[in-house]
Amino acid sequence: MLYYKTIENSEHNDWVVMIHGAGASMEVWYRQVPDFARHFNLLLVDLAGCGGSKDEAFGENFDFINAAEQVLEVVDYLKIRKCHFMGVSLGTIIVRLIAEQNPERVKSMVLAGAVTEITGSAKWILRCTKMVKNILPYSLIKRCIGLVINPRGKYTEAENVFLRTVADLSFASFLIWLKLADGLDARAKALFRRYAAIPALYIMGEEDFLFLRSVERSFIYYGNYASLVVVPHAGHVCNIDNKKFFNQQTLAFLCNL
Repeated sequence: MLYYKTIENSEHNDWVVMIHGAGASMEVWYRQVPDFARHFNLLLVDLAGCGGSKDEAFGENFDFINAAEQVLEVVDYLKIRKCHFMGVSLGTIIVRLIAEQNPERVKSMVLAGAVTEITGSAKWILRCTKMVKNILPYSLIKRCIGLVINPRGKYTEAENVFLRTVADLSFASFLIWLKLADGLDARAKALFRRYAAIPALYIMGEEDFLFLRSVERSFIYYGNYASLVVVPHAGHVCNIDNKKFFNQQTLAFLCNL
């Protein structure tokens, strides 16, 4: 089972499940924990190969559906019937899959830095990464990915968190997560363009050059239950880049449901 941490303050409070992006760890949510824990019980998980789950078996033909099932295994183990799910980056695909396959378990979705399609820039980055994965040192590849997260050098905190959390990601685990990008564009588009009668907050950094425009273009597909907030002074990892604004907006969304 995946490694997890819980912060429980009342049996009467709703649960929020926090899911990080590929290669990172639950540390990406630590700037949310103090504020969110005053209102909700929290469940933070490390995905397979990441953080405390670095020894968790991926299983044969691992994909995002398996990742979603592993998260729900923890939720079931803790006997949480229904909760809010919050994801960042590729973690938003896992949240959306859980909502697709188990809508009765999802009170709402918070989709930060949502990856609703693989944009042209992202495809170019993935192609380059695949070309050099067996040529360049793994440490240099991770540094390059960190620069992609922080393209103008403005959001060093998010870049440093990524480099710190990905430090323990083995090369074998990195290759598994990289392989998940194959054919992901069509699957992500189809997934996010299916109507979901579940309250959803898409929250994106104003300088998320990889994914903000694709979310804005596709927002007509998301239905009346969805809303979009753009975080000022933030890039892709908007929950770190501008944590105060992110926490205020996200808590306002969750607390008013």
